[in-house]
Amino acid sequence: MQKLMQVLIALMFVAYPFLVGWSLARGSFMAVSIMLIALGLLRLLVKSSAFLWPLSLFTVVCGAMSVLFNDHMWLKVYPVLTSLGAFAIFASTLWRPPSMIERFARIMQPDLPASGVQWTRRVTFVWCGFFILNAAISWWTSVYASTEIWVLYNGFISYVLMGILLIGEFILRKRHQRLQHNNE
Repeated sequence: MQKLMQVLIALMFVAYPFLVGWSLARGSFMAVSIMLIALGLLRLLVKSSAFLWPLSLFTVVCGAMSVLFNDHMWLKVYPVLTSLGAFAIFASTLWRPPSMIERFARIMQPDLPASGVQWTRRVTFVWCGFFILNAAISWWTSVYASTEIWVLYNGFISYVLMGILLIGEFILRKRHQRLQHNNE
């Protein structure tokens, strides 16, 4: 049941930019603000990874600020804070290893060699750069772009870019491992 709840919460977060765009087009964003608060609280209660706690708190804060100040801008700023939070989480693992990408890599390959550890550490730096750039673009779309552009970037383009980076890293890591193996 807990896994199902985590999947549903994740799907709601993926749909979030579209819900915001839809609600803003209709001039009513309070329901999405309240939903954001509820999703953040649910994610905290479902006992997800401690890494997600700061992101869950950002969720509650953005929803609450939107309600308190009757301002939809807090809904648009949420992806910015999420990217900055993800940056902080990934960067923290560079100082307290294993790096975040090493953790992910070890799910599929528990016996990751030393060269793989070095590789995943460098890729974690790349992800940190991605999250900073993504936060900057999300901020720009929040402040200067139309709601349609905000939805397009935060609900589609940023996910595509994350997917490209994720798949590209996986392919390059496997290639790197083959080359390392062939050189031994």
